[in-house]
Amino acid sequence: MPLYSFNKDMGKIRESMGKPFDGIPSGIKALDDKILGFGKGELCIIGGRPGLGKSSLARDILLYNSHPEIEAACDVGFLCTMEMPAYEICNYMAATLAKISFRKIQQRCATKREIERFNIKCGELIEYQIYIQDNSSTTPETIRNDLETISKDSSISYLIVDYLQLMSLHKPVESREREIAEIGRDLKAIAMEFNIPVIALSQLSRKAEFRESSRPRITDLRESGSLEQDTSKVILIHRPSYHLQQDDPN
Repeated sequence: MPLYSFNKDMGKIRESMGKPFDGIPSGIKALDDKILGFGKGELCIIGGRPGLGKSSLARDILLYNSHPEIEAACDVGFLCTMEMPAYEICNYMAATLAKISFRKIQQRCATKREIERFNIKCGELIEYQIYIQDNSSTTPETIRNDLETISKDSSISYLIVDYLQLMSLHKPVESREREIAEIGRDLKAIAMEFNIPVIALSQLSRKAEFRESSRPRITDLRESGSLEQDTSKVILIHRPSYHLQQDDPN
């Protein structure tokens, strides 16, 4: 870890001042106008209840930042997922690129033209600079090892973890809350060590569902403890229409 001295390194420090934001965008202009994007060395949390689109947003971030035809696209994106197998993620990504719902293909109600479009986009995914690790026993240590392996051949630009509460540590911990806090600190250390943004998806507890307003709060981060202390940005997904549908399916 380098030590910086104002006396010796002021030249480098001055050079870094006033430079454009160094990181990756979310690809959502309204959001990037607020947060600039996900910066190098930052641990950023995207939280939401099940079914609100955390994994979908993560896939969109991957596709946007690794698009082969976008000049500013990053070198390599790395997704560590414990939520679904890699081939299923690729299917969803291809469906997104083809602008169709993957559910239509699963239900065998897609048109012939839609299936053709989907198959073409499946082939185009080869051009995207994306690594996917779908190990269900992922720990901060295995992520660090994977990053070191990939970095030998490629320049890693960002890491996405889907999702935080499915991770564990190699050692026993006194409580789940303490374990999640330690995982958060380890992910922050990885962001600093590799100088990349680390975007961790997180489940929210059901607290919001019992409040008059369903708008989520940082305190709703499930098993979070002091997790927010290690994060630079916390984005909470809120879809009022989803909650209205839950209350009144008709």
